[in-house]
Amino acid sequence: MSLIKGFFAKPTFSVQPIRADRAEECEQLHAASFAFPWSSSDFESYLTDSAILADGAVNDTAPKGPLGGFIMSRLTPPDAEVLTFAVDPARRGTGLGRLLLERHLLNLERGGARLVFLEVADDNAPALALYERSGFKIIGRRENYY
Repeated sequence: MSLIKGFFAKPTFSVQPIRADRAEECEQLHAASFAFPWSSSDFESYLTDSAILADGAVNDTAPKGPLGGFIMSRLTPPDAEVLTFAVDPARRGTGLGRLLLERHLLNLERGGARLVFLEVADDNAPALALYERSGFKIIGRRENYY
């Protein structure tokens, strides 16, 4: 019974720092999430910048396998800005995004951030709900930005 159960077990993920060797995976996840995706070279540039903190959802049983998602922020204590955040479409709605955001916010706090800013499209209801549950507040709007 345990062999069968293990065979069909859903992967578990842990949140770990990611570097430039994951740039292509970030590009693919970003392209699956945004109308104007960033390139692999964009991600390489960000992921080698010392002011950037990036975390990925790494499959615990296959750490070199594809990321389940990632989040990247610019850390300039006492502030931080979430630059981008994407979860594999097949993993959305499973709590993976919430796990990534919670752990990332803790890492930003450890890095000296006291305020975290982000921008999100008005029509991205799942993201808006996640950010609201995580304590984010609307402080402004950019008209015709997205």
